[in-house]
Amino acid sequence: MKFGRPVEEIIRERCSLRTYRNEPIDGAALAELERHMADDIPAPFGAGIRFDLVPAMDGGDAPARVGTYGIIKGAPAFIAGAMREGGMSLEDFGFRMERIVLAATAEGLGTCWLGGTFTRSGFSQRMSLEQGEVIPAVVAVGYATERRRVLDRVMRFGAGSDNRKPWDELFFDTGFDRPLARDAAGPYAAVLDMVRLAPSASNKQPWRVVREEGGRHFHLYMQRTKNYRERWSITGMSDLQRVDMGIAMCHFEAAACGAGLAGAWAVRDPGLPVPDSLCEYTATWEEA
Repeated sequence: MKFGRPVEEIIRERCSLRTYRNEPIDGAALAELERHMADDIPAPFGAGIRFDLVPAMDGGDAPARVGTYGIIKGAPAFIAGAMREGGMSLEDFGFRMERIVLAATAEGLGTCWLGGTFTRSGFSQRMSLEQGEVIPAVVAVGYATERRRVLDRVMRFGAGSDNRKPWDELFFDTGFDRPLARDAAGPYAAVLDMVRLAPSASNKQPWRVVREEGGRHFHLYMQRTKNYRERWSITGMSDLQRVDMGIAMCHFEAAACGAGLAGAWAVRDPGLPVPDSLCEYTATWEEA
């Protein structure tokens, strides 16, 4: 993943922005954004996903208006992705979309993931959704205002967006009974720092990482939030915590590649004992 700037700098710069200057994205930034949306580099598990930049078009005679129930103000456009669910497609969706988010950040654009607060019917019509396709999430994109409105601050506080789980709750050494000390993580310490900064639905941060003995393999697990999947499934939404895992995988791979740590994702469950029934294996980073 190449963004023209160090990826750690981009990840630290990225934040969820809900208030935008109501002006179009300039030509150079738009071209770079469209290049990443059209990128045919495969997702880790090969899911087919198509992305489109959907103008907000708050006025006019658009065939279907898109909206966010008042959550987003002034964004000129949204990045939307359509896919068919199955296999690891939701993880792939999170991975691919977050790669576009990082590209947008590198171009000086603000973004905000939206999983449950956008008008699905409007986006479905604007993307000409095909039979069997779903839109798991969209991303608002545009330029930040000089001052954030009150709702921005309230939502960041309510979701705990400025709070991150401590290192020893997220990263483990050979098993879940042994937290991984940061100074023992070697070159992967900075990589795991970038995973810790990944965005997630309601800031639940479901990812857990277990380093295998020898330090060459890292196993990613999802620690589900109790009743979270059931609550969202009632509304027909996609499993957003699986999307979150793809976002974490994107940050891991981008930071690893930026540090010269070559590797690839594979599904090879090591069969480790898990803390509870809400914890489940997702994938493994295998160093080359």
